[in-house]
Amino acid sequence: MLRRLLTVLSLDILVKASAIILLPVYLHLMSQEEYGSFNYILSITYSFSVLLNLGLYIPQSKLYHDYHDPEQRGKLIYSINTLLVAGLVLVVLPVYLFGLDYHAVRLLFRNSIPYERYRLWILLLTLTSLFAYMLTNYFYTSEQIDMIKRYSLLRVFAINGVSILALYFLRSQDAIEIRFMAIGSVETLLLLIFYARYFGRMVRKTDWKLLIKCLRLALPVMLSSLFSIIINFGDKFFLEKNVDYKVLSVYYLGTSCASVISLLSNSLQNVWLPLFFKEKDFSTNLRRTNKLVIRLIWILAALSITVTIAVMVCLRWGLIPKSYSGIIYVLPLLLAGQVAVCLSLIYSNYLIYFERTSLILWSGLIVSINSTLLNMTLIPVWKIYGAAMTLLFSNTSYLVIYYFIIRHYKKKRLVIHEPPIRQHQ
Repeated sequence: MLRRLLTVLSLDILVKASAIILLPVYLHLMSQEEYGSFNYILSITYSFSVLLNLGLYIPQSKLYHDYHDPEQRGKLIYSINTLLVAGLVLVVLPVYLFGLDYHAVRLLFRNSIPYERYRLWILLLTLTSLFAYMLTNYFYTSEQIDMIKRYSLLRVFAINGVSILALYFLRSQDAIEIRFMAIGSVETLLLLIFYARYFGRMVRKTDWKLLIKCLRLALPVMLSSLFSIIINFGDKFFLEKNVDYKVLSVYYLGTSCASVISLLSNSLQNVWLPLFFKEKDFSTNLRRTNKLVIRLIWILAALSITVTIAVMVCLRWGLIPKSYSGIIYVLPLLLAGQVAVCLSLIYSNYLIYFERTSLILWSGLIVSINSTLLNMTLIPVWKIYGAAMTLLFSNTSYLVIYYFIIRHYKKKRLVIHEPPIRQHQ
């Protein structure tokens, strides 16, 4: 696991480091209002893409290792993509045909934006990010690390390269639209190239029992994604109603810097999941998980301190404009929230392990209600600091809930996974 983690992590560090290193470039090529507005729209787009994947990455990660026959795995992949396309046709097509997205825009934006100009690109970004996530999840699940390397490197260099060149040479045009066009075009081209390998593994046979099994695992996760959107996008939503885009840009810069923690979290999860689901012994898995969590706490604490110092240095040297200096005070809260996300993600795997994804749904309902109430109370008073405090509270609540659920399973020794998990006296 360590060898795989180092391979994936080194790649992710390169990808994320390039994005962070290029942040000053984007901050100088876009005005502060454009940077805040662009990231707000991008947050909405990615939030909807998470919801629209219908949680189908869960059965792909979980069931892939339950089957060893290539034909059965091929039917699984085909079933998942059939459900995905059907869901998009049923949901996205009516929304755009009847113009329902315009109503959503009026709700999400306090001030009017040239949505008609961005509409096609927002749709394209939503769909490409959705399919890109399913593709990378498949590569990680099937442990095709070389494919991940190629795909990830091409994405980061092509998207950033095209975006920066377009922003520089087309400075008189709308910077937000330029970035949307650059990201959407590159993502579409790369998907056409790499999805062919994924498509080639499909066995085009309809298995209704498998379809139902995939839905049973996926739908609770999809519904819980709705609550995750409320939690992870709610702070931006209420901030947009209470501050201008300059202040919002400071918050987004803070979340970008704090995403270094999520980088490690996502890399670890991608490597950990295949090994986690292969192990059928609950006691062994739990022992490994607790050992991993203890080490993670120390690593993430050290990483958080490093990020904070690095941001302070960048501000002092002028790499980050002085207008973003407010990041220093909100960044520690955002980093602590990301640490909580990382740890809760590790423990949430057990709810999939025991095929109790409905518990993720109920946990999300409880946390999202509290999160919304806190956002409504704190953000009008404390602005970005209220948003960061709410996010920290919400993510810590997830961690506590998942931790006690696992303790319950450990105490009761509830064995749900098939084949039966061996128990040790």
